[in-house]
Amino acid sequence: MASKPRKVTQREIAEIAGVSQTTVSMVLNDRDGSNVRIPEATRARVKEAIEKSTYVADPAARRLAGLDNHIIGVFTYEAALSPESMDFYGPLLNGLERAAERVGCDLLFFTSSPVENGARSLFHRKTRLRLADGCILLGQQMEGDDLARLVDEQFPFVAVGRRDETDALVPYVGLDYVTPTTTLIQRAADLGHRRGIYVHHDRQSPTATDRRNAVQAADETGLVKFDYLTDADLGALPEVMRGATVIFAEDAFLAEDVIHALTKTGVSVPAGVSIAALAEVRGHRAAGGALTGFHVPRERVAAEALELLQQLVSTPADDWPLLDRQRLLSAEVELGETLVGRSDA
Repeated sequence: MASKPRKVTQREIAEIAGVSQTTVSMVLNDRDGSNVRIPEATRARVKEAIEKSTYVADPAARRLAGLDNHIIGVFTYEAALSPESMDFYGPLLNGLERAAERVGCDLLFFTSSPVENGARSLFHRKTRLRLADGCILLGQQMEGDDLARLVDEQFPFVAVGRRDETDALVPYVGLDYVTPTTTLIQRAADLGHRRGIYVHHDRQSPTATDRRNAVQAADETGLVKFDYLTDADLGALPEVMRGATVIFAEDAFLAEDVIHALTKTGVSVPAGVSIAALAEVRGHRAAGGALTGFHVPRERVAAEALELLQQLVSTPADDWPLLDRQRLLSAEVELGETLVGRSDA
């Protein structure tokens, strides 16, 4: 875990701004800017110095300095606006936009930090994080040291999705994937399926872990016995089948890849093998039927994340433990038409 940063003093802010410590104190305690003894240019330099320093992580100092501009930052660890990403990020960004409009906030989308090795760095020198009153973090995988540092600095932020990259108490709003995954596997067992395959991306994100743990729990209890296959090894699917009658895929796109691989070998869905995606399936079809999977309320997750962030911004940090800062919402099971009963069951 990152070590807790040292608090920046008013004296150090004064040195950054090139003014006296008395001037800094007067700016901090003159919220409405009515002290005419401080020229506007001087006041602006002090505010800029505060904004660049860790001192602004204190919400009270931000408000005193007039830096609560009703601006909410949005940071994405991965590129969010590419065609490949919009299926995941689109509903979240739409939910944030609608929620921000309701509460009268502007959204500041941080894009200056470059994507390197597939991810952005939150504390890259180009990321102007502290221009915002608080920040919403989006990403399937996040950097644990970043999260721990934000917690230590008491900077208001909320991560979208359950986080386990650090032991720090990270505020988040996410989705419960364990319950609907377990429900779908139980449904498969009720339909007579005894052997299955779980096809996944081999990622270590919290949501991927939740799905995999639910599959493994069903495997270990004997409800449905599973073999496991990564997306990189889809070519081996015919050899792995070995009597499997149902396939669960980590997401809908991977389910479509599985169906394509099965079709090439002459196996039809769902007559030959049933399939379900452990993710959002709106708009996804297979063999002319609706794909079985989940309906995921991503817009509601985003809206509740912004609501929680507003609570953190408006609440003294010492009182944050009184808030419900880690929330999981439910995804609904969509039975669809690709998970069917075994004719020989």
